[in-house]
Amino acid sequence: MNNQNSMTDEKLIQFYLNGDPNALATLVELYKDRIYRSIYSIVQDKHAAEEIFREVFIRIINNLMAGKTAEDGNFLQWATKIANGLCMEYTRKSRQAIVLEPVPGKEPVEESPAAISIHPSGYHESHGKIKSMIDMLPDQQREVLVLNHYAGLSFREIAETLQCSLNSALDTMRFGLNNLRKLMAEKEVVLQ
Repeated sequence: MNNQNSMTDEKLIQFYLNGDPNALATLVELYKDRIYRSIYSIVQDKHAAEEIFREVFIRIINNLMAGKTAEDGNFLQWATKIANGLCMEYTRKSRQAIVLEPVPGKEPVEESPAAISIHPSGYHESHGKIKSMIDMLPDQQREVLVLNHYAGLSFREIAETLQCSLNSALDTMRFGLNNLRKLMAEKEVVLQ
């Protein structure tokens, strides 16, 4: 197999199933950055993102060994769907841990960000505050925003990943952006 990079995902999966470990390595190499970015953008923790990233490929290998493959041979969509599920599971567990394990003697402090002006010196701080507002969105809206903006999936790919219609994915994005604008107005976030 000389030119694995020009093969379709489906063919690479078949080569892997036929005993060529380099085929899976090629798929990982092709999509690792996009998959990792989408995971990190949801969990916002390097260690957790690395663990989830590894778990995605463990699950993919287990599925392949069990005879389950990507629908329509679209590896990125399949991996993103698995990653998304693992991230949502991690997020739910993290929220439960925060609720179930308060710090003794400490009252929860709610952050109230002041007006933010985005320019080179304050970019990273502003970006972090905007990310925290994205985290406040309902799960579906947050998922669509992250999959589109950070994972770079098209709305058709998002619809297939989330198993919804294209119109539903577009509507969810619209509602998510509207809610994000409202949150920004409430927190007095100014983009310049």
